[in-house]
Amino acid sequence: MAEAQFRFSPRPNRAHEIRWHSWGPEAFEEARAAEKPILLSISAIWCHWCHVMDETTYSDPALIARINEAFVPVRVDNDQRPDINQRYNMGGWPTTAFLTPAGEIITGGTFFPQDQMGAVLDQVLDYWRQHKDEIKDQLTPPQPPPLDTGRTEPDNQVVAGIVESIRQQFDRAYGGIGLAPKFPLPEVWELCLTYFTATGDGWAAGMAVRTLDAMAGSSLFDGVAGGFFRYSTTREWSAPHYEKLLEDNARLARLYLRAFQILGDDYYRQVADAVLAWANRTLMNPRGLWGGSQDADEEYYRLPPEERQRRPAPAVDPVVHTNWNALMISAQLLAAVLINPQTYAAVALTALEGLWDLMWDPQEETLYHFYTDRPMLPGLLVDVVDLSQALLDAYEFTGDAEHLHRVRQLLAYADRHLRDPEGVGYFDQIERPQAQGRLRHRQKLVSENAGLGLVLHRLGSITEDEELMDRAEALIAAFSPAAQQQGAFAAAWALAADRTAAPPLTATVVESPTRSGRELRQAAFGIFDRNRALRTLATDDPAFAASGFPDLPMPALYLCRGSACAQPVTSPEGILGALEQLAGMAAAPQVREG
Repeated sequence: MAEAQFRFSPRPNRAHEIRWHSWGPEAFEEARAAEKPILLSISAIWCHWCHVMDETTYSDPALIARINEAFVPVRVDNDQRPDINQRYNMGGWPTTAFLTPAGEIITGGTFFPQDQMGAVLDQVLDYWRQHKDEIKDQLTPPQPPPLDTGRTEPDNQVVAGIVESIRQQFDRAYGGIGLAPKFPLPEVWELCLTYFTATGDGWAAGMAVRTLDAMAGSSLFDGVAGGFFRYSTTREWSAPHYEKLLEDNARLARLYLRAFQILGDDYYRQVADAVLAWANRTLMNPRGLWGGSQDADEEYYRLPPEERQRRPAPAVDPVVHTNWNALMISAQLLAAVLINPQTYAAVALTALEGLWDLMWDPQEETLYHFYTDRPMLPGLLVDVVDLSQALLDAYEFTGDAEHLHRVRQLLAYADRHLRDPEGVGYFDQIERPQAQGRLRHRQKLVSENAGLGLVLHRLGSITEDEELMDRAEALIAAFSPAAQQQGAFAAAWALAADRTAAPPLTATVVESPTRSGRELRQAAFGIFDRNRALRTLATDDPAFAASGFPDLPMPALYLCRGSACAQPVTSPEGILGALEQLAGMAAAPQVREG
């Protein structure tokens, strides 16, 4: 049973001899009936130290017997259950947490070596015997984030404060945040680049450039196969943990493409191309979707390049995750206009159709998180956010309004099941009255609410729906105090807040059934602007008649900043001139009448 249900180290081990339970009512009922504490192991298939713990600590015969006798062991896959990881992670993977039968944390940590685990088990059992009557039924609700429900617009000073927090923690010698271990944190550097375009702050751009150059030029980047490893254990990015995650590489590909758009350095485009090529070559399955990760095989990655190429590559986790695939789709669509449309456009659009067909149940109107032999785990806000963003990108890239229809379906789903009916914001998961432990308490996460606000704002901008944009601004604004507390780790919130405050750039492509605006549309999709909305109007669409745009020229692109519009553009080469015209109009002094 254990071998079929749980995923252990691929190397020889005896971890399957522990009588692991899945997270669910049976495990918690057994713990209550037997009055035993729960040993919760949160692992990941890509995690090196999870494998080591399987091969050592969880393969020790005495420890196996002790755990089976005195505990109810529960094993959770981090990638498949991010909701559990969010509530119980003790600072990394593996997480080793000891819980009461009600699901409250007694104590815990991450990796426990074989020679220390016995003492840890003794300490937990001693505490449990002494205090079980007073703690066995306790389950403390989480502290809700501080919200400002009266604010209707995000606070720009909070955005500036987050950038200042990044500046204070920036490693001037090697780039990145802090010393060691060091993680890429793509949203942090995208925020710095965006802030530079908004304010001209050269320090912000310099921090991003120093970090991007350091990461791509270090051992964090796999110069043989492509792709970034998850993080470095050293300050100078020289000693990576060798797992490669789809999520990280999708975000990093987007970051390097964004850097190319803003700074014009072709090196960044080359890095992104190598990342995306690795993902398509290594992680993609026959459905045209991507698996979640590639294993951390230290021996393999330390081989000379010529020997690596003769060895089988590390294993790929075939499980498909909605949010990570959506992030990769968005990155590939941006690459289609900045690198190669023949390579990346078909990959992205095929994947988007496949992901929608796989994860959205039209009968139940439900979105699922991951797929093995069937879709699993419905109702996570992060999936709604990232899939909606990919659909909005696909609409802007293709002009196909079906993508907007699907975004509205996802937002309706979120409003029905995730929106707080008595307050502000959206919960991270659907309500599960019979959930165990801390899953009983839904949470409002800053980054996910900012992401949903960004979806609302983008949809409102495309469809000229002021109510949606007002909702978006109020939602993002409400989380200003929570974002201020998080500092640099609220970079995703700051990016959403900055967009709503930026002057809007509306790009409208007018086309007819016989005169496609595809080239203009894709060229406009490649424009970076902090608050750009790209929409398509066909002359046979009733919305065109109400738009006020002329029939000729055809096709045409209209670029407008607020109420000021440049002359219509009829070829991609004319876009730069139109943007310069808009900039000149914005800089021109305003003449008062009368």
